[in-house]
Amino acid sequence: MARKAVLPALILAIIFASSAFAMPSAPSKGQWAYPLEEYMNLHRKADGNSRAEEIRMPQKWISVPSAVRDDENFLWYKVSVNGKTGWLPQNGILLKMGGKSKLATNLLRNYAKARQKVMRNSDGWSSRDEDGVTVYETNGRTGDATFKVSEGRRGVKDVFFSTSDYRICREFLGVDLIGWSQPEVRSKLGTPTFRETPYDTPECSFLYYELDDRDMTLSVLERREGNDAEGTVYRVELFEGRRTDND
Repeated sequence: MARKAVLPALILAIIFASSAFAMPSAPSKGQWAYPLEEYMNLHRKADGNSRAEEIRMPQKWISVPSAVRDDENFLWYKVSVNGKTGWLPQNGILLKMGGKSKLATNLLRNYAKARQKVMRNSDGWSSRDEDGVTVYETNGRTGDATFKVSEGRRGVKDVFFSTSDYRICREFLGVDLIGWSQPEVRSKLGTPTFRETPYDTPECSFLYYELDDRDMTLSVLERREGNDAEGTVYRVELFEGRRTDND
């Protein structure tokens, strides 16, 4: 399978910074949307060409009783805002979908072993100290990889991991997610905790799987190119905390 060029991992930090405001906890059950833009167009139909009205979005979770895909396979969410019912496009929305993920948590067992192996013998990896956090970096055959750890009396604490290289993804997580379609990812990991599509890049989506045994999140980054009907995974990240944390 041909591997497409990757976007830098910095895109995740940019998205977090652009939405770094107080976000209330998501409801535990059901499907909910959190608008990441102050104003959005509420459409009468799940169609970008339908009549729309620009509405100020509340900073709260909005119930999504249904979601559909349009002819270009982009998602639309049915919502009621300020007494008006209509459809919001996927871009600019953080969608609460499921609970914490045991399946994603299971991948961390393999990750810990791979990370320990590199820390014992870092051939091919560079390392540096960054404010008390050790950063390991390498360039694989088809992409890059980074992981960060802090070490203290209680041992090694995982802080961050990112890769666009399918071999490194398989080595660290036990499965090569790079290049997979969203249906393939969900068949392996189940329903994401959250899904997000940045407002200015509707071709990119993030699937967030909150781990059920620690305060960490697995992020699967997808991108559609050209006339692709489905996005494919171009980067996988693991970060400390939750997507809904205040930055």
